[in-house]
Amino acid sequence: MRFDYEKLSYFHFQNRIIPRTTESIFHSKILLWISPLAICIGLLILYMKLYNADLHIPFNYVGDSLYYYSLTKTVIESGWVWRNNALGAPFGLENYDYPGFNMLDMLIIKLFSFISKDAIFIENLFFLLTFPLTTLTSMIVLRQFKINYASSLLGSLLFSFIPCHFLRGVGHLNVSSYYVVPLMVMVLLWIYRNELVFLFSSVFSFKYIYSDRKIMASMIICILSGLSFLYYAFFFCFFLLVIGILSSAKTYRKLPILISTIFIALIVFTIMMSLSPMLAYEYKNGPNLELSKWRTPAETEIYGLKIIQLLLPISGHRLPLCSKITYYYDASAPLVNENSFASLGIIASFGFLALIGYILFKSSGTNIASIFSSVNLNSLNTNLEALSILNLSSILFATIGGFCTIFAYSISPQFRTVNRISIFIAFFSLFATLILLEYISKVILYKYQIRSNKFIYLVACILLLVGMLDQTSDSLIPSYNSIKKEWQNDERFINAIEEKMPESAMIFQLPYVPYPQYPPVNMLTEFSHLRAYLHSENLRWSYGAMEGRSGDNWLRSVGSLPLADMIKILSSTGFDGIYVDRFGYEDQGYSIISNLSTMLNRDPLISDDQRLYFFDIRGDKKVANSVI
Repeated sequence: MRFDYEKLSYFHFQNRIIPRTTESIFHSKILLWISPLAICIGLLILYMKLYNADLHIPFNYVGDSLYYYSLTKTVIESGWVWRNNALGAPFGLENYDYPGFNMLDMLIIKLFSFISKDAIFIENLFFLLTFPLTTLTSMIVLRQFKINYASSLLGSLLFSFIPCHFLRGVGHLNVSSYYVVPLMVMVLLWIYRNELVFLFSSVFSFKYIYSDRKIMASMIICILSGLSFLYYAFFFCFFLLVIGILSSAKTYRKLPILISTIFIALIVFTIMMSLSPMLAYEYKNGPNLELSKWRTPAETEIYGLKIIQLLLPISGHRLPLCSKITYYYDASAPLVNENSFASLGIIASFGFLALIGYILFKSSGTNIASIFSSVNLNSLNTNLEALSILNLSSILFATIGGFCTIFAYSISPQFRTVNRISIFIAFFSLFATLILLEYISKVILYKYQIRSNKFIYLVACILLLVGMLDQTSDSLIPSYNSIKKEWQNDERFINAIEEKMPESAMIFQLPYVPYPQYPPVNMLTEFSHLRAYLHSENLRWSYGAMEGRSGDNWLRSVGSLPLADMIKILSSTGFDGIYVDRFGYEDQGYSIISNLSTMLNRDPLISDDQRLYFFDIRGDKKVANSVI
């Protein structure tokens, strides 16, 4: 073999010098980045038992999951998320008042739509993609701050498999998509470490800005943050303000707070641009006062953060004792809701307590830096200091009765479920655990003169095993078989309707329920009427007109009419059928089904599980008139 000595490097291995070409070095670096993704995907397949799953069947078939699956279908059929003529018939759905989606996620889903037109498959695939995406961004950040490879791999995987990722699932897809969070934290640390200090020294020199990688990366991350979940963008702006003020106070310089202000402005500008169709619609039609009733300042007290829920094991933990502890708390404590999804897991909990301890030791005058300097970890100490500040600010802001409540009552109640800041706390805590692990391993390696990294990899593997068993549970795996059975039941029913109805036929859905949010109507849960749309190819459905707008007002008035009047108006308006979900009625729908059968003088189509009924009213104008 002939080597090009101008492109040659050497490394020592077992007292031998082995030549490595530039090409082999490149391949090894690629392997170092592919390996975490491969491990993440492997763990995901094993844990979620994806070999038993059908990706063309929803992972969740109730509640908010139906909303996100319908959004994906809207992107495929309508081109984007704002309007869907197949819902809210005869007016169509206009989503401008309820942008409950992430623009960045929708852009990725839009790209997927060029590959497949199956909305269920695309969304399931996107949800699974959030795991390796989170692993990748976490690895980038941890390696950026010199955390060793084994520890970075450990932290990235544990953060990807944090309990809320499964607890939120496709039901809260916007919350599950937290892969930008590690990048946000990286920008915060850069500001605190004054690594962006020269941004304003040549503020008008765009050539300098373009050439500085960290500045450009920070600006791109701010834009991505503005396109991500609004809560995460909001929390990021809060952290930018905190870290900018404290860094300026620490260094007696204005630059950190100026940098933070510029980044906040960039995030807000990105949000405004991405939501410009919504803002233009609201300017033209006025604000939707009906939807504002779902956002009240008091809800920050209901959905606030609880420290105990960060430290408690997940519900249905593998260890019976841990499961009982959590069950007892959930059954006896007040205000237990989605904030119970905030569990950090044992590894991150250690880091969380360490960050609190760091603040306490530092306030007592202990020279923590001297401890770390013994093994040359001053840089990691700076990170630990910043993380402890961010962690404490999270607690002070989001805890029930914290500063979030002041914000909600004095400025805006829009961000009510502030417990969602727990995903930032999880990354702060895992990062802190890795820093301490780095310190401990360096001390042990130095003390016992160990030159091999096998010890670090062994510890990382053990902690990964413990963390994965602690953070996951079989109870969090979707019930593939039962969901499939329910899905296929509805599929057969909707297919039977489509075979009977002409293309673009309008179907009125009973009982009337507002879109998008409403409390359960008897046994009919939120977004249940969207099931019909998910199976439909060419029908139009009445459910989906935005609450508080004229289309919804018409549907509500028709839905409240006596049955005979309702049939007459629907027939004259162009509706071809009536769809009844028995779960929405106190008497299981027996009365309305009996009356419809009598008035229309025909038998309905019935789903296999006897839940859904369909009445064909085409050509029944005479029938409708005769019953008036």
